[in-house]
Amino acid sequence: MLKLVDIFGYLAVILSAATLVAQSLLLGGLVFSFWIARPGANLVDDSLEQVRSRSLRLFRTSAIGLVLIQLLYLYVNSTVLMASAEIGFREVTGANFFIASSIMLACSLVIAVLITLGRHTVWLLVLLVAGVLGASVMTDHAASRIEGRALLIILTLLHVTATGFWIGGLPFLLMGLHVSRERATQWYLTQRFSQLALISVVVLVASGVCMSLSYVGSWHALIGTAYGLMLLAKVAMLAAMLALGGINFLMLRRHGSEETIPRLRRLVEAEVGIGITIVLAAASMTAAPPAVDLPNDTVQPSHILARLEPKWPLLRSPDVAALSTRMPGQHYSTDDPTRKTIAYTSEGSPLSIRSIADRKWSEYNHHWMGLLVFGMGALALLARTGHAKWAENWPLLMIGIGIFILFRGDPDTWPLGPKSFWATWADPEIFQHRAAALLCIAFAIFELRVRRSPSQQGVLPLIFPLLCAIGAALLLTHSHGTTNVREETLAELSHTPLAVVGVVAGWSRWLELRLPEEDRSIPSWIWPLCFVVIGAGLLNYREL
Repeated sequence: MLKLVDIFGYLAVILSAATLVAQSLLLGGLVFSFWIARPGANLVDDSLEQVRSRSLRLFRTSAIGLVLIQLLYLYVNSTVLMASAEIGFREVTGANFFIASSIMLACSLVIAVLITLGRHTVWLLVLLVAGVLGASVMTDHAASRIEGRALLIILTLLHVTATGFWIGGLPFLLMGLHVSRERATQWYLTQRFSQLALISVVVLVASGVCMSLSYVGSWHALIGTAYGLMLLAKVAMLAAMLALGGINFLMLRRHGSEETIPRLRRLVEAEVGIGITIVLAAASMTAAPPAVDLPNDTVQPSHILARLEPKWPLLRSPDVAALSTRMPGQHYSTDDPTRKTIAYTSEGSPLSIRSIADRKWSEYNHHWMGLLVFGMGALALLARTGHAKWAENWPLLMIGIGIFILFRGDPDTWPLGPKSFWATWADPEIFQHRAAALLCIAFAIFELRVRRSPSQQGVLPLIFPLLCAIGAALLLTHSHGTTNVREETLAELSHTPLAVVGVVAGWSRWLELRLPEEDRSIPSWIWPLCFVVIGAGLLNYREL
């Protein structure tokens, strides 16, 4: 139970993200199944009926997924609350999260049963999905506000509904284009969804701007808080989705082109991936207090500029003995001079000799990884020119990154520190580091195989972009385990932009592989440039 408490913060974000994804799929599936895919003129009825049948199946799967997510959510939150507050289960059942989660669970379960039995009606499903949506808003920031609560709840409902109709509907559109081979049906589905998406985007942006004015409050807070930084990340990824959507819209005007639908399907695949990442960022925002509530914990622009000022990277680590890590048999007394405060950060955090060494160790790790990532991107660009065949082996650098993280990433764990290899997996931050290391090694192995067989088709070439996109998405939930809000923001200031660039890198590589040969030029240059940017960002990472 203690281990569950330790990783609760990270699990809460993941479960919230999963809830938002499933909720969006319910909204998108509802409108797609009963409005987008409804019968129209000059269509092959069998083809459209097949699309509706498959969309209802996916709709049911989304409901079942939400049931399972809420069961896990109730267990984790209830267990942690009972352990930390020392209360019984009866007291937990009155908590806001328990009531909201129970409503979502019940509504989703009824949806799944009705679809399975074939006894559903449109308005009954609308009522049940509305119940899920209402319960979700119960745990949102809007419900906890004192001033302007009613307006914020309305804006949140509009924002979440528009997100579900657009982002939640994209997987259903993708499924419909795959199921139906009738060109008329495909055009019918894409044109109707395009109209809905356009309206949803307008509502999404308008409601988002209004909520930002209430939750952020100032330009200073937008860059000086973790909430503001995550909002900027959402805006950047939304811009990428809008760019892909704009290309889709222009292609839809070329009704006579037979290549339009296949191209559109590939772009929608990337839209789905970026959209899910946006939902993950939204879940991270719900776990952070609104920026307007942190007037005394907002990072000053001067501190941000000082942290971002370019400096020569640190490529030599401090001695392990100088760190705060306790080696076997080693004990530090309270009057140990190396543990006494000798300086303070610009944000007021006390610094001792050992804490300074700890921060330099972290900088050393980031700088070495930055050097490797920068080299990886540079080699990939060189290989793209076609004049250096040997540069195609750039994935080998990723194996080096994975090994570096495993052996040098955390000095208080095996093989450098006293903590055993398996015990460290319960620590949420170390777990994320080790998971990233394994992803790096797996990515390198799969990508090397692809590089040796460029004409290879199937799933194998897609491993790299998926792992890249997943790794970047996980970085958005990265926890740094500090109680200093401003120090946490400064850490987010370096990690969040890298995560956004990583998302762009992963899905641009995906498009390079999936688009027709003549359309691959632009994405084939984008993702290596993204890795160069990520490497440069890591080389300038600082904690002092």
